[in-house]
Amino acid sequence: MDIKRGLAKSLLYRAITIGLGLLTAYIATGDILTAFLVSILTEIVQFFWYFGYDTVWTYYDEKRLRKMIGEEYRQKEIKLKLSLESINDIAREFSKVDTFIPQVYNSVLSFYNRILQNKELKELHEDFLEYKNAFETIHKGRELAES
Repeated sequence: MDIKRGLAKSLLYRAITIGLGLLTAYIATGDILTAFLVSILTEIVQFFWYFGYDTVWTYYDEKRLRKMIGEEYRQKEIKLKLSLESINDIAREFSKVDTFIPQVYNSVLSFYNRILQNKELKELHEDFLEYKNAFETIHKGRELAES
């Protein structure tokens, strides 16, 4: 928050309310000096109260906005890095992997199974099933070495 801007905003608001307070106090007391002192004292207290209130309000509002914007950018970054095209490319490459290491084989198979269970990727399941079958065909009848 820009402190100077907030201070100027508060001062202008207080100038307006001093006039209203003076008028109200004069109507209530009938004495201009008493009305002036009451309205000035009231406005001094209200000025600091409002300035503090506005500062706290703005701090939490800006914090909320920063969090919201930050989450939006993180989601966009994740979407960019894990686009459907890139997942499809990974699956295609995995279908060509020839390995004798059980951990790699199981990881790739787990990747295909998770993709095939993902309902949001249903339109791509046929392609992923084809890639999974190609991967399994490469390893069919093969003894995987323990590492």
